[in-house]
Amino acid sequence: MFNKNTFIIYDGPSMLDGKDIVVLISGFKTRSKNDKTGDMFQTWILVRDIHPVESAKMGLDASICGDCIRRPIHENTCYVQLGKAVTSMWRAYKYDRYEKMAPTQVADMIRNHKRTKKLRIGSYGDPLAVPSEVFKPLVEAAESFTGYTHQVKRASKKWTKYVMASADTKQQALDYQAAGFRTFRVRAEKSTLLPNEIACPASKEAGRVSSCAKCSLCMGTTSNSKKSVAIIEH
Repeated sequence: MFNKNTFIIYDGPSMLDGKDIVVLISGFKTRSKNDKTGDMFQTWILVRDIHPVESAKMGLDASICGDCIRRPIHENTCYVQLGKAVTSMWRAYKYDRYEKMAPTQVADMIRNHKRTKKLRIGSYGDPLAVPSEVFKPLVEAAESFTGYTHQVKRASKKWTKYVMASADTKQQALDYQAAGFRTFRVRAEKSTLLPNEIACPASKEAGRVSSCAKCSLCMGTTSNSKKSVAIIEH
């Protein structure tokens, strides 16, 4: 019997290295427990045939995370905990608990959902591992969305609409902005904001005055804001 909270929206080659990945979307029956993001549909980009923890340990997560410096084989500073939630979803997928749905079908479900119409692109994994056509109808159906990528050098212009460029230094942020992206920069506590940056409203330093679901700043160039966003590393 299929789980009605989570669906498969892509099962095919990674756009980063051609290896098999799967994309799940959750949140149709029960809301996310992530207080920072709030009530949003969550998308999970997973290496298809390898346990998430083992995949990360062996560096095979390059299929879904590219050359991100925060991967376990590099700095090991990724905020995603691969233990219970991600692992249980991957196992459920392997046991055929999830129904495969076309992105256009899922877009209709988002558009007509009563509890939320907010979307998170890449709760785990980099959106650029996935064909943009998978996310396009979902983004168009959602009231607002968030998305981030560390793969700016691989990104075509169309991705600027969907994702924030993840920057790890001030210079990176400036370079990515010059390339047409709005940025989301992780900064050290002593690092000041750039003139065109604001502190993430869902962050501790900003007083947690909002959540990702309510804020809508991290919508790439789709957002009306010209400011980029920064958060103190946590």
